[in-house]
Amino acid sequence: MQNRGGLSMVKRTVGILSAISLASILAGCGTQTVSAAAHLKAAATVDSNTMVVTWSGNPQTVDPRKIYDGEDWNIGRALYVGLYSINHKGHLVPMIATSQPIISDHGLLYTIHLNPKAKWSNGQTVTAQDFVYALRTELSPKFESPDTYLWWMIQGASAYESGKSTTLGIKAIGSHTLQYTLSSPYSAFPYVLGVPASFPVNPSTIATVATKPVTDGPYVISQWKVGQDMVLSQNPYYFRHHKYPKHIEFDFNVNPSVGILRVEDGQADLVADGIPSANYEELRTNPSYSKDIVSGYQPAVVLLALNERVKPFNNLLVREAIQMAINKKHLVQLLNGRAQAAPGILPPSLPGFGANIPNPYPYNPTKAKKLLREAGYPHGFSVTLGLASEQTGSSEIETEVEADLKAIGVQVTAKPLPPEVAAQAKIPMMTYSWYMDYPDPADFVGGFLTSPAVVGGSNPAFLNDPTLDKMEDQAAAMPLGPKRTALYKKIDERAMKDAAYVPLFYPELTYFHSSRVHGFTYPAVYFPVIYSHLTLGQ
Repeated sequence: MQNRGGLSMVKRTVGILSAISLASILAGCGTQTVSAAAHLKAAATVDSNTMVVTWSGNPQTVDPRKIYDGEDWNIGRALYVGLYSINHKGHLVPMIATSQPIISDHGLLYTIHLNPKAKWSNGQTVTAQDFVYALRTELSPKFESPDTYLWWMIQGASAYESGKSTTLGIKAIGSHTLQYTLSSPYSAFPYVLGVPASFPVNPSTIATVATKPVTDGPYVISQWKVGQDMVLSQNPYYFRHHKYPKHIEFDFNVNPSVGILRVEDGQADLVADGIPSANYEELRTNPSYSKDIVSGYQPAVVLLALNERVKPFNNLLVREAIQMAINKKHLVQLLNGRAQAAPGILPPSLPGFGANIPNPYPYNPTKAKKLLREAGYPHGFSVTLGLASEQTGSSEIETEVEADLKAIGVQVTAKPLPPEVAAQAKIPMMTYSWYMDYPDPADFVGGFLTSPAVVGGSNPAFLNDPTLDKMEDQAAAMPLGPKRTALYKKIDERAMKDAAYVPLFYPELTYFHSSRVHGFTYPAVYFPVIYSHLTLGQ
């Protein structure tokens, strides 16, 4: 098995509520109530050069080395560019890189040439040393980046992060050539170079990176009132040209339903949270908005993790019973149909995965009861359901899951838990979701299906299958293509036979924007708005 265990591997371990998507799908969940008067008072003034975006949250950071969740990704991609970008079809597009990486040494060495025209917003040239500095500080023991799990394949990353070594598999050759050395072949590695955690930072201005950063992307921060709003303005030194908005104004702490009202009133252009359930049907059935609604399945899966180390889930029959007890189609109905029932773990939005694996556990509560009797639990049992977020927000879904399990004799007590507690070994069952960082099945399989079953890790079911690990090692090293995709589907099928993870649904996120916003596409990566791809018209 590949050494994924050395780096901090707690990834997107939120509960059935994700940072943005399901909070907006469920009616009014997890958001504050704002009056109509507050809506009018706080309404933004829209001009022809400014796109106004509302968001119920606040950015946690604008330092790309720490960007991790939600709208932070989208704002980060407006401020910075890296070597590559991932477009809406899941293809890798060179940005600061002049071409695709040159791969040598049996898939271990990646050489990338940088565009000398790339500039920082202070006029300095972006260099290979800036990328080296960014990664070395991101992985340093004292920096505490949440993104270190992304770099497990870099040679020496584990020892470097733990402070046991100063050697790391990245180096600059001159100012415009960069080399990465991997510990083992990993054909999806170029995708890692397209996520915000791979972006450079300017070492000479690092003191202001958290508040007033020097950036290399389309925008700079021209105003930031923490907790209120942020204004981005075009970066005059950005080396690529596009007709993206001159300014973007983000208004924070705005209830999504209020954001919808603002868009309808011409006072905003986009609700970053997506469309709440309370507004969905009205907007969907209004012919005036047919061109202003954009939907797509998120590259994600929402599931239950059944801890194989804890009774009764150390019994395969019990795990299979739980799989067959939950009415996934009913869960989709509760989500306004904005989800797809999940027969497996790998979502259909992954490139090459349009067709899912056959459903090994169709809904059958009668058979689920029979399995419990065979397992020695004729009267069912009681169990704690750990909610891996202190903001559960998705009570309708959790209530339905509890009701389905009660129908087969399993009495569930839900208990909200912070992520650091929820990942501990004694939690028998917990909600879990996995959102893709880059469009490759290795990001799912290598993330939590085959990562080491360790306390506090990203494998909360403690699934431990050496054969599955070997299959993943083989698939991770294979060239991208149909044969590799076919092997990952077999990996999905094998993981489902173990039944430690109960995939519930693949979520869909639906956006509503003003009629003057053009170019909105639904990309193939984690939170999907790429503001520099949008234009403002009439």
